[in-house]
Amino acid sequence: MKLTLELPKTIRFLNQDEIPNNPSVLKRWEESKVANIVQGYTLKLNENNPENELIGFNFFAEINIDNSNLWNLVLALSETLPDVTAVLFGHIDFDLNYGNYEEKGGILEFVCQYKKEITQDAFISFGLIYNDDENLVEIFIDESKYIKYWGVDENFFREIMNGFGLNEIENLEFVDEYPKVREVLTTLDKEAIDSKTLVEIFSEKYL
Repeated sequence: MKLTLELPKTIRFLNQDEIPNNPSVLKRWEESKVANIVQGYTLKLNENNPENELIGFNFFAEINIDNSNLWNLVLALSETLPDVTAVLFGHIDFDLNYGNYEEKGGILEFVCQYKKEITQDAFISFGLIYNDDENLVEIFIDESKYIKYWGVDENFFREIMNGFGLNEIENLEFVDEYPKVREVLTTLDKEAIDSKTLVEIFSEKYL
């Protein structure tokens, strides 16, 4: 297995005895053994794309980072957001909830209490967003616990990546491209807050 990325304890590849009787799944499982799932990022400029012309971001990036460092990267990327922002959150089986815009520092202070769940619960998606008529900045942690980032200041973004020792890797791959198992966080950590309760907490606070 080539995997050198530290995943959350809730996500793993299939064991051989868990592979269904499906040739395409078996093929992807074999390919996962040499997948380029390592720390790093990809970056695509928002150029010559009429569909995205009016959305307000200059580039889109996807970032793999060791799970134990994921929250630190989120905090660093939050510096690219203005002083007011909104949260995005939801269970993967339901639509995302878009919170009200509030003071960024207060949001970060509150959600930091739940950083374990945000970074390890494989059934929860979470993000921070600022969007107006001209600009879109979004930090999104999907259920596979890598970051999707829409931004406007490429130089600042690359500085942050350099600060974490992350390089741009053209052929970078991500864990959700391959068959995987998601474990429920509360079965592995009795002190964790379950997905449904976390969504309720964020809903009460931000909707």
